[in-house]
Amino acid sequence: MDVDALDAFLKIAEYQSLSAVAKLYGLPKSTLSLRLRQLEGELNTSLFLREGRSLVLTEAGQTLRAHAADILGRCEAARMAVAETLDDASGMLRIGATGEFGTAFYSQMLFAFRRRYPKVQLDLSFFSPHTLYLPERQEMMDAIISWDDGNAAQGGAEQLWTDRFCLYASRDYLARMGAPPTPAALETHQAVMFRQPSGPQLWYLQREAETLSILPRCDLFANEYWTVKYFAVAGEGIAYLPSFFTQIECERGDLVRVLPGWESAAQCVTLRVMRPSALSRRMGAFIEFCRDYFSPGYVFNGPRYYVETIFNPSDNKQTGEQR
Repeated sequence: MDVDALDAFLKIAEYQSLSAVAKLYGLPKSTLSLRLRQLEGELNTSLFLREGRSLVLTEAGQTLRAHAADILGRCEAARMAVAETLDDASGMLRIGATGEFGTAFYSQMLFAFRRRYPKVQLDLSFFSPHTLYLPERQEMMDAIISWDDGNAAQGGAEQLWTDRFCLYASRDYLARMGAPPTPAALETHQAVMFRQPSGPQLWYLQREAETLSILPRCDLFANEYWTVKYFAVAGEGIAYLPSFFTQIECERGDLVRVLPGWESAAQCVTLRVMRPSALSRRMGAFIEFCRDYFSPGYVFNGPRYYVETIFNPSDNKQTGEQR
């Protein structure tokens, strides 16, 4: 039974679409279709039924799925055993992560890891925290990196780093509306807010012994932090964001700290290794790299994401409108 065909079968079973798998994994749709036909021919049965635009597993497909993951796991274990005889870390690492700051946070870190260990292949998957901690998802991962992981204590996760949320706004917004001198003054300001599944993310602020929970006035919500930051840079209101996520924008003058001294409690970044009793060479390398990356003296030399200064064609000062 062809390993590549089994791998294609599992991917199609997960996403219920040839097109989705082709797009996500950069594989030709024709190749996926051929591997599936070969597998069905070898087993002499259909593995999927088409229902609308989705491919749904047949009874035979469900039976195969129950065994295919174990088969591929054993093949990976064999590859890992061989890789352990080599001097360099190599092979595939499957990393799961909560996706709040994927491009700005995890992608940058893994870029640096790849530069140090170019023979290690990476398969990075972003999930919502609810989906990430489902048992079937965890079984597919070698390690999980989480932002503000509420399950850290139960899962034996290692804390790598902490950061805090603060308030930020653009210079243009503050010139129009004025800077709030106290948290109470936020009532007269406009917010750009992150929306969690349970509702708007409250602004938890503290200064020395004072602790506040604020739900500001807002008519712009988004469940994606890059969008929240974009609108803050564009002058639409005050945003509640972690300091690492606004570092470049603050350096460039596109955002300014509001109410300095007020910030959230520390939010943790954690690493959970799914099989700590059987560490591969590449997993050991990844753990040590994570500790190094989040150490105080580490300097990242690579491309960083940030929101460009907003270009507004209607602004004469930016467009150089001819008179």
